Amino acid sequence: MTPPATAAYREDGIFADGLERVRGWKARCIPNLFPAVSMDPGPITGEWVAVSGRGGHEIIIESPNHDKSPAGFDKFEMELMLAVYRDRYREHMGAGAACVSLFKNWGELAGASLRHTHSQLISLPIVPPLLMSESRAITESPLCPYCHIVEREGASSRLVASNRSWIQIAPFCSQVPYETWILPRVHASSLIDLDRSHLADLAEILGRALRGLGQLLDDPPYNYMFFQLPEGYHMNLRIHPVTTKMAGFEKNTGIFINPVPPEQAARELADA
Repeated sequence: MTPPATAAYREDGIFADGLERVRGWKARCIPNLFPAVSMDPGPITGEWVAVSGRGGHEIIIESPNHDKSPAGFDKFEMELMLAVYRDRYREHMGAGAACVSLFKNWGELAGASLRHTHSQLISLPIVPPLLMSESRAITESPLCPYCHIVEREGASSRLVASNRSWIQIAPFCSQVPYETWILPRVHASSLIDLDRSHLADLAEILGRALRGLGQLLDDPPYNYMFFQLPEGYHMNLRIHPVTTKMAGFEKNTGIFINPVPPEQAARELADA
């Protein structure tokens, strides 16, 4: 019932669907039936200055098990998911994308329209303004601001968890209750810069983060998003549980009211 797979991951290799579908897959990547961008976009308006919406939009199905999610993945499943993320990111960046958005929506309130676990990847012809401004700040600073955050928050009351390669924090500037960030201790711009041990450590801390969130908030809807660029950046992963709604004040000002202090969120998530 889906488009042919661009990449189907099995224990014996990576394949693409042909006349027959690949069976026995552990993860599977397919084109989105309702893409936000297109490899063959139509003409753009002449009324305003605009950029053509050229790019790719892919669905990453992380498991053949309909009732599983990353919170319940074992070590092999979590590491495979991250390896697929890295492979597909590299593939789309190599095809000429300026930036690749990689994210997961879990639950209807977080924007997921299908119950079966999946992530999305959208390759873009531009660098989004947020990433552009952050990259500029990193370039212009004598010390990477994210490296400074890792060093400073690694011993703060906002630390949730850590391992040899990553830290998880409730950021001081949390926009939503129980928001957390996962940052690498090394200055890596994207998933491509990470070796196998870094991915294994990311699998461990991300799995723990999602299980703790599920236990504390009773499996809430959430979004997790990879922030990364090919160079000049410090990649990070942000998890936003959906427990409140953005209302008029936030939309009117860009300022967020968060009723849960990050120190409290970190303490409760660490306990969970």
